[in-house]
Amino acid sequence: DAETKLSPAERIALQTDIWASVRVGREPVGDYLAFAQGLGSDRNRAVMEDVLGRLDFIGRYLVTDGDRESYRAWLRGYLTPMLKDVGWEPKPGESDEQRTLRGRLFNALGYDARDPQVLAEARKIAEKVLDDPSSVDRQLAGGAMGLAALNGGEDFYDRLMTALKNPKSPEEYYMYLFTLPQFSDPKLLQRTLDYAISPDVRSQDALGVVTSVLANPEGQKLAWDFVLAHWDAVQKVGGPFASAQVVGTTSSFCDAHMRDQVVEFYAAHKIEAAERTYRQAIERINNCVDLKSQQEPQLASWLGQHGSSVGGQ
Repeated sequence: DAETKLSPAERIALQTDIWASVRVGREPVGDYLAFAQGLGSDRNRAVMEDVLGRLDFIGRYLVTDGDRESYRAWLRGYLTPMLKDVGWEPKPGESDEQRTLRGRLFNALGYDARDPQVLAEARKIAEKVLDDPSSVDRQLAGGAMGLAALNGGEDFYDRLMTALKNPKSPEEYYMYLFTLPQFSDPKLLQRTLDYAISPDVRSQDALGVVTSVLANPEGQKLAWDFVLAHWDAVQKVGGPFASAQVVGTTSSFCDAHMRDQVVEFYAAHKIEAAERTYRQAIERINNCVDLKSQQEPQLASWLGQHGSSVGGQ
């Protein structure tokens, strides 16, 4: 009934309420997934961005390694009809909202669902971007580069490094630079971290590259260990507020041991300007750890009932 009887704003408010109940343990996460499933024919960009953001959170923090493929299979069944309906290519005269929705669905199918077709298409688009950035729709270009990096190897990484030496615009430079932290290969992420604190990267960009690897689930522990081991160099390129930015990025952690390391780090590198950021980061980590302990079994149970069918249908 939500799609036909509620306005987009009301649909967003309703799913926000359901998600809030999940966050405090009053409802199982499967209730939210069931509601999201009911919005399967919704094409409102704002509504779907809300849904996609929460599905990404669930995939990052609540899915166990054993359930990951089941969740991705459910997502593929849920999202593929949406992207087919919106279309893979921009249509003449379509709205910016439609273009944005296409990009969001493309990224969700590639990153959260690891859809093979989308990942293959992303690599093709990324190659076009590297050959001629103007030949690719801007809404897809940046996302496609990041998706291509997910399974990208040294060949793609080296092409990015070459492109970084001669970008045609600042926008191109930053698109290439911030694709580097999105790889999954630890060796390539280590190269990115080393590159970030080298003289080849401008000081105003270096810390952003390091914290982007820190925000990447595949590079989180690697980057955190790197920060701890190379703090003097990171602080040198990051400036006086480096610890505030690093601590702010740790709010993406969802692990009690890493939380304790953040506490120790902040105690050793405390600056007054980062106090609020630090408290917020610790609060978010604690909330995520608690939510994970409550909802992991609930999610596993729901996927056991729905994950094997296409989109849970």
